[in-house]
Amino acid sequence: MILLQQYSGIKIRKILYIFLFFFVVSTARSQDSTLTVISHRKGAPPEMKMSELISVFLGEKERWSDGTKITIVLMKTTTPVGKETCRKVYARTGNSVLQYWNLQSFAGKTQLPMMFNSTDELEAFVAQNPGAIGIIDKASSIPETKTVMIGGKKYF
Repeated sequence: MILLQQYSGIKIRKILYIFLFFFVVSTARSQDSTLTVISHRKGAPPEMKMSELISVFLGEKERWSDGTKITIVLMKTTTPVGKETCRKVYARTGNSVLQYWNLQSFAGKTQLPMMFNSTDELEAFVAQNPGAIGIIDKASSIPETKTVMIGGKKYF
């Protein structure tokens, strides 16, 4: 009887640990940041697929369909938005993304993206530069910018 009670206690603890684990994982996932793609009114299309966005942010595409040169604008990889962009768009760490861009630039394939410390600075740059596209954690309030839908959604 005592052996049965000890066995049941161990089993209950294991079940509680499993539930606790899944609770922590689901809470962490629900706290993922949502990102918004913004662009200058001239250049980027109103909607893109995620694969197209990744292609643009890898520097594989140099011009928008209207001929405007693409300027990639990012938050610094040490900022929360920059880290989330590295994770969601590049599927890499911040250091790995910086290495990627340094190699691309050194090989003469593309220009380094513009990097900013604040979303306000990034938004202002996008608003002043036709063809610019960036990623922030909120909808832009600047009239010269537009939100680019990704897969039919304002946020990803």
